[in-house]
Amino acid sequence: MDVPVLFGSFINALLFYLNLFYLFPKYKSKKLNVINYSLWIIIVVILLSVLENTFDYLFAVFKTKDNNVSLQIGELLTTSIINLFFILLSVLYSIIRDWLKMEVVKRKLTEENLKLELNYLKSQISPHFLFNSLNNLYSIALKNDDKETASGLSKLSTLMRFMLDKSDKTTVLLDEEIEYLKSYVEIQKLRFLESDDINISFTIIGKTSHFNLPPFLLINFVENAFKHGVDYKALSEINIKIKIEGNELLFKIDNTNQDIKKTDTDLKVGLQNVKKRLDLIYGNNYDLIIKSDSQTYVIELTLKSL
Repeated sequence: MDVPVLFGSFINALLFYLNLFYLFPKYKSKKLNVINYSLWIIIVVILLSVLENTFDYLFAVFKTKDNNVSLQIGELLTTSIINLFFILLSVLYSIIRDWLKMEVVKRKLTEENLKLELNYLKSQISPHFLFNSLNNLYSIALKNDDKETASGLSKLSTLMRFMLDKSDKTTVLLDEEIEYLKSYVEIQKLRFLESDDINISFTIIGKTSHFNLPPFLLINFVENAFKHGVDYKALSEINIKIKIEGNELLFKIDNTNQDIKKTDTDLKVGLQNVKKRLDLIYGNNYDLIIKSDSQTYVIELTLKSL
C-alpha cells in the first residue's frame, strides 16, 4: 500500500479514537459545551489535515525529486472533509454503542423486576386479610390502652403497605423510602428494653422531597446493621445518616462490629446482590465504600437522583 495512504489511514484512525474516547465523552459529561466541543473538532481536524497534506507533499517531492510540486487548497479541503467524516462516524458509533448498552441494562432490569415481582407474589398471602387483621389488632391494642403494641402494629402496617404499593415501581421518592426505614427501625426498637445499652440514631440533612431512587435499595444495609451490630450484653450503636446535597445523596450507616469473628454468608450475599442492583441501575455513577475493623462496620453509599 502507498505510504501516503497508510499515513492518511493513521490520521483517520487517530481522529476516530481521539473523539470516541476523549472529546465526545467530555461533551457527554458536560465538561465541554457545544461551542467548545465544535471548536476542538474544527481545530483538531484542520491541524491533522494540514499535517497529512504536508506529509503527502514532502513525500511527493522526495519520491519524484521535483521541487515544482505544490500544495493545493482543494486537496486540503478534501482531506478535511474526509477527516471530519471519521469524526462523525465515531459520534455515530458512540451513540449506537451507548444505546445498545442501555437496552441491555433495561432488559436486565426488566428481568430482575419480573423476578422480584414473581417472588413477591409467591410470598404474598392474602394481603387484604393481613391488613384487616392488623387493623383489628390495632383497635384491640388501643382499646386495652396498650400504646406500645398499637405503635408496633401501626409501623408494621406502614412497612407492609410500602412493600405492596412500591414493589412494582422503578423509582420511589426518598421521603417514602425514609418513612419505610423509620418504620423498620421503630419495629426493631420494640425488641429492646430501656435497660439495654443500645443507642440508635437516624439523621436527615438537606431537602429530600425532590430525590428519587429505586425502592428497597437501602433496607439491606439497615437490616445488616441490626443483625450484626446489636448485642444485648454489650454497648451497641447504630447510626444512620442521610444527607442531600443538590442532586446527590450520601447514605451512611455505621454500627458496632459485634460479629467481627464470624463469617456470615447471608451478609456477603446480601451486599453482593445490592451491588449488582446498583451496577445495573447506576453503572459507574455511584460510589459504595465498606469499611470494617474490630470496633465498627461502616457503609457509605453516594448516588444521584434518578
